[in-house]
Amino acid sequence: MLKNLYQKLHIIFTISIMLIITVVIGILSANDIRMESINDSTLFQRMTTLMIYQLEDSTQNIENVIRSYEDHYSMFCFAEDSEGKTVYQSTPSFPTDTKTLLEDFNHQMTKRQTQYIDNRSMSEQDGIIEIGGTSNDKYWGISAKVISKNNHTYHLMLLYKQKSVLQILQKQLPFYFVLWFVALLSVIFVSRLLLKKALKPTEQVLKSQKEFIASASHELKSPLAVLLATVEQLEKQTDNQELKRSINAIDFECMRMSRLVKDMLLLASSDAKTWTLYKSKINVDSLLITLYEAYEPICIRKKISLKLDISENSYPALYTDQERLAQILNIYMDNAIQHSTGNKNLEIRTEVTAKDITFLVTDHGKGVSKKDKPFIFDRFYCADKSRTDKSNFGLGLSIADELAKILNGKAGFKDTPGGGATFYVTLPFK
Repeated sequence: MLKNLYQKLHIIFTISIMLIITVVIGILSANDIRMESINDSTLFQRMTTLMIYQLEDSTQNIENVIRSYEDHYSMFCFAEDSEGKTVYQSTPSFPTDTKTLLEDFNHQMTKRQTQYIDNRSMSEQDGIIEIGGTSNDKYWGISAKVISKNNHTYHLMLLYKQKSVLQILQKQLPFYFVLWFVALLSVIFVSRLLLKKALKPTEQVLKSQKEFIASASHELKSPLAVLLATVEQLEKQTDNQELKRSINAIDFECMRMSRLVKDMLLLASSDAKTWTLYKSKINVDSLLITLYEAYEPICIRKKISLKLDISENSYPALYTDQERLAQILNIYMDNAIQHSTGNKNLEIRTEVTAKDITFLVTDHGKGVSKKDKPFIFDRFYCADKSRTDKSNFGLGLSIADELAKILNGKAGFKDTPGGGATFYVTLPFK
């Protein structure tokens, strides 16, 4: 129980902290992407300014100046002279056709109403604009007018391809992945340490309780045996009916206590992980027939119809502890008979798949109420709050659940159509 709580708390704590760390890393990544975009636009503006200075002062051919930038940066340049004649046009490998980009660029420049005055004797550069491509690609664009020393005027349209989010993340992801992985290992280690320290007092208390229950159960066995033997001798030696009734009452209560001690010893063994299993090949047909024959007289006496549904096909080999399995089915049968008074029906049947077999005990009694369903397999839980049934300690189903886990199976229940409950245990063939 405490182990399950520890595991759940550990998972919840780790997931919660890692979600926070993941969100922080996401914010940092988004901020890096934004800063990279700003740096890209700044770099493009500086390149444009430097290119304009070189074109103003350089005696070189305009083509040589522009190509030196193209060789180092992913950019496009379209240049024309004052008469509108194209003097240079790049041939970049952009995802979007450059003609489409230029049309979009001119359209946005027109909306800005940018106009250069040709009679001015100095170069000028327009602000940066953003252009969207047809393949989710984006570009920075700048328009400029350059007047060289020899009074040649050039109109430039420059485009610079922005880095995609994926390109930016490819540089950052290794670092952030290592950071996230280191954080995960740290959180797992710290959470384990803290939870173990926090739950240690509770673990010690539970351990003491389990040891006390185990010790008390063992100590109670001897006086109970003496009491039962003494009661049996007293019953044989007296003919007084009133005294016999008193002796029978003592015997009944001693048997109740004996069953309780036995159940507590079983649970103590489960808590201490000291179960002894004797696995062997089980004949499912024989097991079910033996169960039916054991409970048929009880059902007849209580006017309950008991039905056994055995598969016509032979069952696959089942390797398990027959005694423990029989104990689970006996608990289910006792529970079903207890809640099936008044000419009700009981059914014992199986469901077989390629991997496992399920044993089901179905009753048509009052069933399990909605409020009791979450706790039906809890220790000492009893749906009958008044405890009118003195033979029920609320341990039977919890023992069945423990036994099923020990056999690598699963115990459970579901509502029976028309009323009642169906308790089952599923065991793997291997």
